[in-house]
Amino acid sequence: MSKVVVLGAGVSALTSALLLLEKFPTEIEKLTILASEWPGDYHAHDFTSPWAGANWASFAKNDDLEQIKRDKVTYLRLTELAKDEPESGVKPYILKRCVPRSSEKPWYIEEKFVKNIKTLSEQELRFRNLDPELYYGYEFSSFTITPTVYNTYLLSKIRKLGGSVQRIPRLDLITDVVSTIGYVPELVVNATGVNAGKLLRCWEPEELERVHPVKGQILQIYEDLPYQVMVEELPEELNCRADQFLNIFPRAEGGCIVGGIFKKGDWSNTIDEKLNESILRVCRYHVPELKSATIYNTYVALRPAREGGVRIALSTYAIEDISRPLKVIHNYGIGGAGYQSSYGSAWEVCELAAEVLDTRKKWAKL
Repeated sequence: MSKVVVLGAGVSALTSALLLLEKFPTEIEKLTILASEWPGDYHAHDFTSPWAGANWASFAKNDDLEQIKRDKVTYLRLTELAKDEPESGVKPYILKRCVPRSSEKPWYIEEKFVKNIKTLSEQELRFRNLDPELYYGYEFSSFTITPTVYNTYLLSKIRKLGGSVQRIPRLDLITDVVSTIGYVPELVVNATGVNAGKLLRCWEPEELERVHPVKGQILQIYEDLPYQVMVEELPEELNCRADQFLNIFPRAEGGCIVGGIFKKGDWSNTIDEKLNESILRVCRYHVPELKSATIYNTYVALRPAREGGVRIALSTYAIEDISRPLKVIHNYGIGGAGYQSSYGSAWEVCELAAEVLDTRKKWAKL
């Protein structure tokens, strides 16, 4: 039997840990999650999961078949959770998405993969101050996830299956896991988000350049909305920043989060007050239902992005003065799609783990 260590306690790490325990009950002797931040912690803006919008609206390009598979798997699992386990923090919502007519129709609309697809009427587009000659829209069944509730739910399931947890200082290098726990585990899962490149710099310096933050800024408002709204490429008359968009996601407990921006390469945790004003103005302009929206909190956080997209791969690293190498499955660099691809990504981690754990289990392709 094998000892497994998962680095990180965000949604990618926790979902990977849960599926490993579920799929390999006889192969894994011990699974330990090591992390410096945990569900319920809000002190680190580079610990992305607590701050996420956490809905499902696949970003995958129509020719990115691998990412489409991950997102499909996750949509189906979220459908089950919303129906059967509402205590998970997953709640179904209709998503209304408005995009320029020049943009291609996303794969999940083309394939009719998602449920309850409808085209937004010209009347609704005008209601949202969008020119029907320049924009079109559609709606479908999506989900909003309350991050801390959901990640606490995952952690509870992991513990019930025998997984253990340990809070540690942040590691400097990936191989520091050995001195931290006192042995070389059969497998490490590296789900350290935006800091993954730093851990690998001595072996793969290119990852230090590939992994980068995409800063977001979010408003939290008291007012509720019975559906989600997304507007991409905001109208010129609003004079917004080039990296600005509108996302409004209601939460199961009431209120909404409103964003936002995609600011690549910005590691800062500073809040731009003028941007707050712009986000609120855009919200009121496109969603008249929230014209009296009241802000009770605002924050910034870093999406863990990577040039080339998410990395799910098996690597081996030599450890100084130890003959046995460290086998690591990476699961990082998903950007802003962590929740909506979490189960599909974790399933791929399990496929790679089957090779390391010397199991004869047969894995169905996603």
